[in-house]
Amino acid sequence: MTPRDLIFSSFYADAISLGPHWIYDGDEIEKLYPSGLTKYDKPRSPYHVGKSAGDFTHYGEQTLALLRSLANSPWSIGSWRANWMDWAKNTKAYMDGASKRTLENLEAGLEQPSESSDLAGATRIAPLFACLDGAELIQAARAQTALTHGDPQVIDAAEFYSRAALDICGGANIDEAFDQAASHPYDGLPAIDWLAEARQAAEGDLTQAARQIGLACNVRQAFPLSLAVALKHQNDPVTALTTNALLGGDSAARGMPLGLLLGAKHGLSAYPDSWRDELIAGDEINAALVTLSA
Repeated sequence: MTPRDLIFSSFYADAISLGPHWIYDGDEIEKLYPSGLTKYDKPRSPYHVGKSAGDFTHYGEQTLALLRSLANSPWSIGSWRANWMDWAKNTKAYMDGASKRTLENLEAGLEQPSESSDLAGATRIAPLFACLDGAELIQAARAQTALTHGDPQVIDAAEFYSRAALDICGGANIDEAFDQAASHPYDGLPAIDWLAEARQAAEGDLTQAARQIGLACNVRQAFPLSLAVALKHQNDPVTALTTNALLGGDSAARGMPLGLLLGAKHGLSAYPDSWRDELIAGDEINAALVTLSA
Protein backbone atom coordinates (compact mmCIF):
# COMPACT_ATOMS: atom_id res chain seq x y z
CA MET A 1 0.00 0.00 0.00
CA THR A 2 1.06 3.60 -0.56
CA PRO A 3 0.96 6.50 1.92
CA ARG A 4 -2.08 7.77 0.03
CA ASP A 5 -4.03 4.67 1.09
CA LEU A 6 -3.29 5.20 4.76
CA ILE A 7 -3.75 8.96 4.78
CA PHE A 8 -7.00 9.23 2.86
CA SER A 9 -8.47 6.33 4.82
CA SER A 10 -7.68 8.11 8.09
CA PHE A 11 -9.35 11.28 6.82
CA TYR A 12 -12.38 9.27 5.67
CA ALA A 13 -12.77 7.97 9.21
CA ASP A 14 -12.88 11.46 10.64
CA ALA A 15 -15.34 12.76 8.03
CA ILE A 16 -17.73 9.82 8.37
CA SER A 17 -17.72 10.33 12.15
CA LEU A 18 -18.63 14.01 11.98
CA GLY A 19 -22.42 13.47 11.95
CA PRO A 20 -22.80 11.48 15.18
CA HIS A 21 -19.57 12.68 16.81
CA TRP A 22 -19.85 13.19 20.57
CA ILE A 23 -23.38 11.85 20.78
CA TYR A 24 -23.39 9.32 23.62
CA ASP A 25 -27.03 8.27 23.49
CA GLY A 26 -27.33 5.15 21.35
CA ASP A 27 -31.08 5.58 20.96
CA GLU A 28 -30.58 9.09 19.60
CA ILE A 29 -28.03 7.82 17.07
CA GLU A 30 -30.40 5.06 15.99
CA LYS A 31 -33.15 7.61 15.41
CA LEU A 32 -30.82 9.80 13.38
CA TYR A 33 -29.54 6.89 11.27
CA PRO A 34 -32.26 4.21 11.16
CA SER A 35 -30.82 2.79 7.93
CA GLY A 36 -27.23 3.04 9.05
CA LEU A 37 -24.54 5.45 7.91
CA THR A 38 -23.32 5.20 4.33
CA LYS A 39 -22.35 8.78 3.47
CA TYR A 40 -21.04 11.91 5.11
CA ASP A 41 -23.46 13.89 7.23
CA LYS A 42 -23.52 17.31 8.83
CA PRO A 43 -22.80 17.38 12.58
CA ARG A 44 -25.77 16.45 14.76
CA SER A 45 -24.19 17.49 18.05
CA PRO A 46 -23.62 21.14 19.04
CA TYR A 47 -19.83 20.96 18.98
CA HIS A 48 -19.03 21.54 15.31
CA VAL A 49 -20.84 24.73 14.42
CA GLY A 50 -20.46 25.77 10.79
CA LYS A 51 -19.38 22.34 9.57
CA SER A 52 -21.15 20.50 6.75
CA ALA A 53 -21.15 16.99 5.31
CA GLY A 54 -17.68 16.09 4.06
CA ASP A 55 -15.94 18.36 6.56
CA PHE A 56 -13.55 17.29 9.32
CA THR A 57 -13.81 17.49 13.07
CA HIS A 58 -11.11 19.51 14.82
CA TYR A 59 -9.05 16.29 14.89
CA GLY A 60 -9.15 16.04 11.12
CA GLU A 61 -8.34 19.74 10.85
CA GLN A 62 -5.20 19.27 12.94
CA THR A 63 -4.20 16.28 10.84
CA LEU A 64 -4.62 18.38 7.72
CA ALA A 65 -2.46 21.06 9.37
CA LEU A 66 0.26 18.43 9.87
CA LEU A 67 -0.01 17.37 6.23
CA ARG A 68 0.34 21.01 5.12
CA SER A 69 3.34 21.41 7.42
CA LEU A 70 5.07 18.37 5.90
CA ALA A 71 4.31 19.53 2.35
CA ASN A 72 5.94 22.88 3.09
CA SER A 73 9.05 21.70 4.92
CA PRO A 74 10.73 18.49 6.16
CA TRP A 75 9.50 17.05 9.43
CA SER A 76 10.76 18.70 12.59
CA ILE A 77 9.02 19.26 15.88
CA GLY A 78 9.80 22.96 15.64
CA SER A 79 8.09 23.28 12.28
CA TRP A 80 5.09 21.30 13.47
CA ARG A 81 4.87 23.37 16.65
CA ALA A 82 4.80 26.60 14.64
CA ASN A 83 2.25 25.29 12.16
CA TRP A 84 0.04 23.77 14.85
CA MET A 85 0.10 27.05 16.75
CA ASP A 86 -0.87 28.91 13.58
CA TRP A 87 -3.80 26.50 13.12
CA ALA A 88 -4.90 26.87 16.75
CA LYS A 89 -4.80 30.67 16.67
CA ASN A 90 -6.79 30.94 13.44
CA THR A 91 -9.22 28.03 13.36
CA LYS A 92 -12.95 28.50 13.76
CA ALA A 93 -13.33 24.85 14.72
CA TYR A 94 -14.19 23.60 18.20
CA MET A 95 -11.21 23.85 20.55
CA ASP A 96 -10.86 20.98 22.97
CA GLY A 97 -9.26 21.41 26.36
CA ALA A 98 -5.91 19.94 25.37
CA SER A 99 -5.60 22.36 22.45
CA LYS A 100 -6.59 25.35 24.58
CA ARG A 101 -4.10 24.56 27.33
CA THR A 102 -1.29 23.84 24.88
CA LEU A 103 -1.92 27.10 23.02
CA GLU A 104 -1.91 29.01 26.31
CA ASN A 105 1.43 27.44 27.21
CA LEU A 106 2.98 28.23 23.83
CA GLU A 107 1.76 31.82 23.90
CA ALA A 108 3.37 32.13 27.33
CA GLY A 109 6.66 30.89 25.91
CA LEU A 110 6.36 27.41 27.42
CA GLU A 111 7.03 24.45 25.12
CA GLN A 112 4.85 22.27 27.29
CA PRO A 113 1.82 20.14 26.38
CA SER A 114 -1.41 19.79 28.29
CA GLU A 115 -1.72 16.89 30.69
CA SER A 116 -4.64 15.50 28.70
CA SER A 117 -5.18 11.74 28.59
CA ASP A 118 -7.50 12.01 25.56
CA LEU A 119 -6.59 9.68 22.70
CA ALA A 120 -6.98 12.60 20.26
CA GLY A 121 -3.30 13.51 20.36
CA ALA A 122 -2.40 10.16 18.83
CA THR A 123 -4.92 10.45 16.00
CA ARG A 124 -2.99 12.86 13.76
CA ILE A 125 -0.15 10.55 12.74
CA ALA A 126 -1.24 9.44 9.24
CA PRO A 127 0.52 12.25 7.29
CA LEU A 128 3.87 11.17 8.70
CA PHE A 129 3.67 8.03 6.56
CA ALA A 130 4.05 10.22 3.47
CA CYS A 131 7.65 11.11 4.26
CA LEU A 132 9.02 8.95 7.09
CA ASP A 133 9.53 5.25 7.83
CA GLY A 134 10.74 2.92 10.52
CA ALA A 135 12.23 4.27 13.73
CA GLU A 136 12.18 7.84 12.42
CA LEU A 137 8.42 7.63 11.83
CA ILE A 138 7.79 6.15 15.27
CA GLN A 139 9.76 8.90 16.99
CA ALA A 140 7.96 11.56 14.96
CA ALA A 141 4.59 10.04 15.87
CA ARG A 142 5.49 10.26 19.54
CA ALA A 143 6.79 13.81 19.18
CA GLN A 144 3.79 15.15 17.29
CA THR A 145 1.49 13.65 19.93
CA ALA A 146 3.53 15.07 22.81
CA LEU A 147 3.14 18.56 21.38
CA THR A 148 -0.38 18.72 22.83
CA HIS A 149 -0.86 15.64 25.03
CA GLY A 150 1.56 14.94 27.84
CA ASP A 151 0.01 11.72 29.13
CA PRO A 152 2.53 8.87 28.55
CA GLN A 153 -0.21 6.42 27.56
CA VAL A 154 -1.42 8.69 24.76
CA ILE A 155 2.13 9.10 23.45
CA ASP A 156 2.60 5.32 23.63
CA ALA A 157 -0.69 4.79 21.79
CA ALA A 158 0.68 6.80 18.85
CA GLU A 159 3.68 4.49 18.79
CA PHE A 160 1.48 1.39 18.95
CA TYR A 161 -0.61 2.53 15.97
CA SER A 162 2.53 3.44 14.03
CA ARG A 163 4.17 0.09 14.69
CA ALA A 164 1.02 -1.81 13.78
CA ALA A 165 0.51 0.15 10.55
CA LEU A 166 4.12 -0.37 9.51
CA ASP A 167 3.79 -4.12 10.11
CA ILE A 168 0.57 -4.26 8.11
CA CYS A 169 2.25 -2.42 5.25
CA GLY A 170 4.96 -5.06 5.50
CA GLY A 171 2.46 -7.88 5.01
CA ALA A 172 1.23 -8.74 8.51
CA ASN A 173 -2.47 -9.20 9.13
CA ILE A 174 -4.28 -7.16 11.78
CA ASP A 175 -3.93 -9.80 14.51
CA GLU A 176 -0.23 -10.30 13.85
CA ALA A 177 0.44 -6.57 13.72
CA PHE A 178 -1.36 -5.96 17.00
CA ASP A 179 0.55 -8.76 18.72
CA GLN A 180 3.86 -7.42 17.45
CA ALA A 181 3.04 -3.85 18.45
CA ALA A 182 1.80 -4.94 21.90
CA SER A 183 4.98 -6.90 22.59
CA HIS A 184 7.06 -3.73 22.53
CA PRO A 185 7.84 -2.27 25.98
CA TYR A 186 6.05 1.05 26.53
CA ASP A 187 6.48 3.76 29.13
CA GLY A 188 2.88 3.62 30.33
CA LEU A 189 0.61 1.80 27.89
CA PRO A 190 -0.54 -1.64 29.13
CA ALA A 191 -0.77 -2.75 25.52
CA ILE A 192 -0.96 -6.49 26.11
CA ASP A 193 -3.77 -6.18 28.65
CA TRP A 194 -5.79 -3.71 26.58
CA LEU A 195 -5.33 -5.79 23.44
CA ALA A 196 -6.69 -8.82 25.33
CA GLU A 197 -9.68 -6.70 26.37
CA ALA A 198 -10.19 -5.63 22.77
CA ARG A 199 -10.09 -9.22 21.52
CA GLN A 200 -12.72 -10.26 24.04
CA ALA A 201 -14.91 -7.35 22.99
CA ALA A 202 -14.54 -8.22 19.32
CA GLU A 203 -15.80 -11.75 19.95
CA GLY A 204 -19.21 -10.53 21.14
CA ASP A 205 -21.69 -7.76 20.47
CA LEU A 206 -19.67 -4.62 19.87
CA THR A 207 -22.39 -2.25 21.03
CA GLN A 208 -22.60 -3.97 24.40
CA ALA A 209 -18.83 -4.12 24.64
CA ALA A 210 -18.57 -0.41 23.88
CA ARG A 211 -20.89 0.38 26.76
CA GLN A 212 -18.72 -1.67 29.09
CA ILE A 213 -15.40 -0.27 27.89
CA GLY A 214 -16.73 3.27 27.52
CA LEU A 215 -17.16 5.76 24.71
CA ALA A 216 -15.32 8.73 26.20
CA CYS A 217 -12.27 10.56 24.88
CA ASN A 218 -9.70 9.19 27.31
CA VAL A 219 -7.11 6.67 26.13
CA ARG A 220 -8.28 4.03 28.62
CA GLN A 221 -11.60 3.74 26.80
CA ALA A 222 -10.91 4.93 23.27
CA PHE A 223 -7.74 2.93 22.60
CA PRO A 224 -8.99 -0.62 23.34
CA LEU A 225 -12.31 0.13 21.66
CA SER A 226 -10.53 1.23 18.48
CA LEU A 227 -8.64 -2.07 18.47
CA ALA A 228 -11.85 -4.02 19.06
CA VAL A 229 -13.53 -2.44 16.03
CA ALA A 230 -10.46 -3.14 13.89
CA LEU A 231 -10.42 -6.79 14.97
CA LYS A 232 -14.18 -7.26 14.55
CA HIS A 233 -14.34 -5.78 11.06
CA GLN A 234 -10.80 -6.22 9.82
CA ASN A 235 -11.96 -7.56 6.44
CA ASP A 236 -14.50 -4.80 5.79
CA PRO A 237 -13.11 -1.29 6.27
CA VAL A 238 -16.34 0.49 5.30
CA THR A 239 -18.28 -1.43 7.94
CA ALA A 240 -15.48 -0.80 10.43
CA LEU A 241 -15.53 2.97 9.99
CA THR A 242 -19.32 3.29 9.90
CA THR A 243 -19.76 0.95 12.87
CA ASN A 244 -17.25 2.97 14.84
CA ALA A 245 -19.09 6.20 13.99
CA LEU A 246 -22.45 4.79 15.02
CA LEU A 247 -21.13 3.59 18.38
CA GLY A 248 -21.06 7.27 19.31
CA GLY A 249 -18.94 9.12 21.81
CA ASP A 250 -15.51 10.20 20.62
CA SER A 251 -15.80 8.25 17.40
CA ALA A 252 -13.49 10.56 15.46
CA ALA A 253 -10.54 9.99 17.80
CA ARG A 254 -11.04 6.23 17.57
CA GLY A 255 -11.69 6.40 13.85
CA MET A 256 -8.59 8.14 12.53
CA PRO A 257 -6.10 5.46 13.67
CA LEU A 258 -8.67 2.82 12.71
CA GLY A 259 -8.73 4.27 9.20
CA LEU A 260 -4.94 4.33 9.13
CA LEU A 261 -4.72 0.62 9.98
CA LEU A 262 -7.44 -0.52 7.59
CA GLY A 263 -6.09 1.69 4.82
CA ALA A 264 -2.76 -0.06 5.27
CA LYS A 265 -4.50 -3.42 4.87
CA HIS A 266 -7.05 -2.78 2.13
CA GLY A 267 -6.16 0.42 0.30
CA LEU A 268 -8.52 3.03 -1.09
CA SER A 269 -10.18 0.69 -3.58
CA ALA A 270 -12.16 -0.76 -0.65
CA TYR A 271 -14.04 2.52 -0.14
CA PRO A 272 -16.85 4.09 -2.18
CA ASP A 273 -15.71 6.63 -4.78
CA SER A 274 -18.22 9.05 -3.25
CA TRP A 275 -16.18 9.23 -0.06
CA ARG A 276 -13.27 10.66 -2.05
CA ASP A 277 -15.45 12.86 -4.28
CA GLU A 278 -17.44 14.37 -1.41
CA LEU A 279 -14.52 14.98 0.93
CA ILE A 280 -14.31 18.76 1.06
CA ALA A 281 -10.54 18.87 1.55
CA GLY A 282 -9.91 16.02 -0.88
CA ASP A 283 -8.21 18.12 -3.55
CA GLU A 284 -5.97 19.82 -1.00
CA ILE A 285 -4.95 16.46 0.47
CA ASN A 286 -4.21 15.12 -2.98
CA ALA A 287 -2.11 18.18 -3.90
CA ALA A 288 -0.09 17.88 -0.69
CA LEU A 289 0.58 14.21 -1.36
CA VAL A 290 1.72 15.00 -4.89
CA THR A 291 4.16 17.54 -3.45
CA LEU A 292 5.45 15.04 -0.89
CA SER A 293 5.95 12.34 -3.51
CA ALA A 294 7.86 14.61 -5.92
